[in-house]
Amino acid sequence: MKRTLSLLAAAFCVALLSDSASAQLFSDPMESGAGWGIVKPGGIGQADSSATFGYDYSADGIPEAPNSQGGDTATSGLKLTANDGDAGDIAAWLTLYPLGQSFTGKYQLRFDAWMNYSTFDTEQGGGAGTTEFLGGGIGYDGAADNVGLAGSGHQLIYTNEGGSGSDYRGFKGTLFIDGADMAAGSRNATCCGPTGQYESLFPDGSGVPPAVQGQTGVPNDNRPGSPGFQWFTHIISVDGNEVRHQLVNDSGLRRNILVYDTTVLDPGNVVPTDGNISIFYADFFSSISPSPAVTFGLVDNVIVSVPEPATFALLGVSLVGLVAAGRKRR
Repeated sequence: MKRTLSLLAAAFCVALLSDSASAQLFSDPMESGAGWGIVKPGGIGQADSSATFGYDYSADGIPEAPNSQGGDTATSGLKLTANDGDAGDIAAWLTLYPLGQSFTGKYQLRFDAWMNYSTFDTEQGGGAGTTEFLGGGIGYDGAADNVGLAGSGHQLIYTNEGGSGSDYRGFKGTLFIDGADMAAGSRNATCCGPTGQYESLFPDGSGVPPAVQGQTGVPNDNRPGSPGFQWFTHIISVDGNEVRHQLVNDSGLRRNILVYDTTVLDPGNVVPTDGNISIFYADFFSSISPSPAVTFGLVDNVIVSVPEPATFALLGVSLVGLVAAGRKRR
């Protein structure tokens, strides 16, 4: 009996390893922008969006990202802003991609994300100027703005505070994916109740701003299903024709947000999954946050990997041993 329990435990541990172990193709702690390109709709000189690599987010009271590794600079990552008022009240966005990279076959992109915003207007019951988007994609061509009709590859973006009728937005190339095709059957963060994809991940909605930011109170329109003021991880998996977007909350709960077969969803729109990866940040609205200093997104620990086949072989060996042990007892 003890031997059987030991084998069961070993098999269970190997099963856990099989989910996390992988062969890394690309890894970046986002401490330097030397290996990254930036695309903006108005060209690289557009003033109303920015990307700051190696930003020390502890200055904003934000804890270490969940997937940081030993040897990484602590609380250092990529800070993103858009429509912060430098060039007037205009919509602004930017796409970042690692230079010289291209991925093919079966692979997975993952990165940690944090979304910050001003609670001033939400405390007043409004919310104007606070809604911004962050996300990422695969199959990127390194040139397109990566949103709407200028799209490239396969992308998922999401709002910081649930302030849009379409808080979770998927794109297959130029196709803005219908809400009915999302895993929740809707793009709206508050669509589906406590057991739905969005609210189960973020049941209390946006978290509380870190005290050092000096933002008073908790937003009074704090919408369940929105990920502001907390770390989460975005995972994009490519396996054959399937593209799978998942989010993982700070407790480790993982949910499918968008899953589709590229040959079935809008089959006439052929969009390769091979290509580069992308990180995206945007404010699609002309209203400006009343406190742009606390309105931003963070990205840390960008990793591209492929599943490690050896882990599955080890799992098989463990299970064979378990069966053999059971036969010996008879």
